[in-house]
Amino acid sequence: MSCRLPENIYQEGTSCPGLWKYWGGLVLLFLMLFSSVAVAAVATIQPIRVVKVIDHDEAGFPIRFPAALAYDPTADEIYITSPLKNKLVLLTSDYFPYLSIGSGRGLKSLSGSYLKDGMLYVCVGASSEDANPHIAVYDSAFLPQKKIYFPEQLKGFSPLDLVVGKNGHFYLVGFSGTGVVVLDPEGHYLRTIEPRDEVLGVREKAPILALDVDQEGNLYFVSEAMGRVFVYDRDERFLYKFGEKGGDAGKLSRPRGIALDNFRQQVYIVDYQRHTVGAYAMTGEYLFEIGGMGQGRGWFYYPNDILVDGRGRLLVADTFNHRVQVFEFTTAPVPARPLEREELVAEVAGERAGRVVPVAETETIAINKIVVTLPDDAVGDFLVLVLISRQEAEAITLANRLAGQGDQVHIAELDMGKRGTWYQVLIGPYVDPLQAHAAAEKFRHAEQSPTILKTRGDATSLQVPLGPE
Repeated sequence: MSCRLPENIYQEGTSCPGLWKYWGGLVLLFLMLFSSVAVAAVATIQPIRVVKVIDHDEAGFPIRFPAALAYDPTADEIYITSPLKNKLVLLTSDYFPYLSIGSGRGLKSLSGSYLKDGMLYVCVGASSEDANPHIAVYDSAFLPQKKIYFPEQLKGFSPLDLVVGKNGHFYLVGFSGTGVVVLDPEGHYLRTIEPRDEVLGVREKAPILALDVDQEGNLYFVSEAMGRVFVYDRDERFLYKFGEKGGDAGKLSRPRGIALDNFRQQVYIVDYQRHTVGAYAMTGEYLFEIGGMGQGRGWFYYPNDILVDGRGRLLVADTFNHRVQVFEFTTAPVPARPLEREELVAEVAGERAGRVVPVAETETIAINKIVVTLPDDAVGDFLVLVLISRQEAEAITLANRLAGQGDQVHIAELDMGKRGTWYQVLIGPYVDPLQAHAAAEKFRHAEQSPTILKTRGDATSLQVPLGPE
């Protein structure tokens, strides 16, 4: 996983390192727009579908240039890094944005983050408040625990992203794209891992800008410059490498982010330059890719990062489209070989069979289960979640206002562990899920706030007409 501010955006006074100058980036964007139009025009048969697009935070403000993603397996939550907004946006397991943390918690010039055993580790660069880059450590209630600063031998190092290995060691990559810095569990510097590869017959150090760790503790290091992935075991012994530099399908032009799918035994790599996500077997064989340059669902515009959540879905930081897209596999786990075109066409045709509305005109909405107590006379299973707040007064105010408009509204408590009791505002219930969807869309447009469908029954999905982009 990785976090880099978009190269062709410059913000006056930003303190996040690694920004390219405005004009050079603008020229690059101009060239790419005219040289890559054909990419979006080529239809890509995909074994997965988009089930959610996240483009606003909990306050209804657009998420600008999402650059990195992190998953908390303990709380089953997702974190989105928005460097230009200097904050982390938190999502529930079903992708409802409910909280942002940033400068109010001492976070400035932040980039990648990582969560393990309920602890949050954030890469922080130099800022006006603290000139020394460091790792900021928070507990599950977002209370600051400590800051890990870097020793003299790492002077000038600014962390871009990190993971925590099975041995408890921190593995960090920096904006300078050198090797992988290793710290012990207390934050003391141990060594730097420097993968090497041949370039034109000369063995050189491979700059590393993204990394991840699998459930066995194996470490995966991505070199954007060389289009390579280097794999080490949990004891930091080199195992193998894969990937090939290039601009065609199956090659890596400028890989920026990596995610490991332990269920399907696959590796996903975001290619910033080609606007795609490539899938590989854990052993490095190329399988397929999704995306291409575009603004519609399933297409990307300079994506930066990717993760696999607890449901096995893929989340992609679609940076220049200012959104995070959530993908769900529509077939069984992909075999450890590419599907032949005829096989894939047959599977896609099977998926579309029996639908009243053509798939191109619909979108799939995942509806997850909610456990909530409603009055005995409440009829229907489908509810619309419109607010999660730690302030009971805020929840009551919104509920009263909606009730005054004729909506049936309920407030339900939500136990957030060390974060205390929060309050959910729910509209409904509805017998018809399409009616619930219509109510959700009405609220979203009227309030400019996020909504999500829930059910008291079994988790399900809903096909609805495709909304405007």
